[in-house]
Amino acid sequence: MKPNCMKCMHFYITYDKQTPKGCKAYGIQSQQLPSIEIKKANNGNDCIGFKAKPEKNINNKQKDLNNPKYW
Repeated sequence: MKPNCMKCMHFYITYDKQTPKGCKAYGIQSQQLPSIEIKKANNGNDCIGFKAKPEKNINNKQKDLNNPKYW
């Protein structure tokens, strides 16, 4: 299975226009997704550093601003 950099905890966006995508695990920045660059460098082998981001706990409940713990 091809790793999805957007769902990896090592992926980040840089401020460099020439190399806007980066990987903290491999220490690279590139124009393309880091997994593509890693595949090129590893003779066609997929990235082995992929680690999925933890899922966020999404609560759509509104906060009760009358609750004393907020004040």
